[in-house]
Amino acid sequence: MNTQVIRHQLERIVIKWLNKHYGNLTPKKHKYHSQLVFYVNSDNGVMMEYDKKNEGIYIHYVHIWSKIESLFHLNYGETQSIMKTWLEEAYKLGGVTPKFWNGQTQTCWKRLTNWGE
Repeated sequence: MNTQVIRHQLERIVIKWLNKHYGNLTPKKHKYHSQLVFYVNSDNGVMMEYDKKNEGIYIHYVHIWSKIESLFHLNYGETQSIMKTWLEEAYKLGGVTPKFWNGQTQTCWKRLTNWGE
């Protein structure tokens, strides 16, 4: 079987997994961080942070990024490429390059409570 076909099939499997577990995140703005859009789960836990000004998106490492790498045995570049495709398809965030956040940022995310409109 062609390597490109296998790679494409794996990408579709990962995207299906992402859609199942993280395809229904709610975009929220914070009144003190107007240039940012936070994508939160049903418990208001921040899973992604999109910086509109810099067109950067940061993915929760523990909940999303590391799971993809370990479940599907992907490296950083492969994970980033699949995440980019998923973000374009699921959230219409074309042209962004996803990166993961470390634990310090996740701690800051936990303190966000004053959501704007």
